[in-house]
Amino acid sequence: MSDTIPETNGFSSGVDRPTERRITVALVNDYELVIKGLHAMLTPYADRVVVTDYAIRNGVAGDGESGDAANGTIDGPVDIALFDTFAARRDALQRAQAMKADDNVGHVVLYTWDAPSDFVAQARAIGVDGVIPKTATAEEIVRALEQVVAGHSVGLDDAVKGERSRVEGPELTVREQEVLALLALGLSNAEIAHELFLSVDTIKTHVRRVFNKLGVNNRTQAAMRVVTAQSGLHRPITRSVPG
Repeated sequence: MSDTIPETNGFSSGVDRPTERRITVALVNDYELVIKGLHAMLTPYADRVVVTDYAIRNGVAGDGESGDAANGTIDGPVDIALFDTFAARRDALQRAQAMKADDNVGHVVLYTWDAPSDFVAQARAIGVDGVIPKTATAEEIVRALEQVVAGHSVGLDDAVKGERSRVEGPELTVREQEVLALLALGLSNAEIAHELFLSVDTIKTHVRRVFNKLGVNNRTQAAMRVVTAQSGLHRPITRSVPG
């Protein structure tokens, strides 16, 4: 096996695996539904990555394997804290910095729709080990995590730009998907605006566009119509997870 790992963004599929052992990962987000979706993406790669902990600040969840309760903190030692910044961009860097200071966490990787150059620079400055875009496939995510454990930074050289992503149903922009997912989790327009650093009027505009594209008349219908694949929601959304 080659010991040479190209200096890329970590998504190349043409290099050997940098590690033979399974990587332990804690999944971090504010919503159980989002974490379970991300876990489902990684499950086919259980021979390479094992989810050993959930860290959910809102709601109740258990470990990826052992079933212990989690309350927003990482309970046991893990190779990587994979932080899905969905609905958490406002304090993402502060939380990432706290994870870096956690003796239970070996590396911190952000999983995000978009990361402007200043955000990436700040992430790099506080010691974040990688930034993975949500346009990455599950295979690319796993390979990026392997690169990080092997001692390489991933995705910290360039801004991660939001792109259109694949969804089941009408084509929505990344921002529209994000608004829809937050809407489906039960957040009001004001709460969505707070999370996304946008005005309430801008959120209302996005909501109207989502409704028009989906051909629906209300928030419940919209939530049930579209699977937001890039946020890790792989089944019709319900309001079972409060905002």
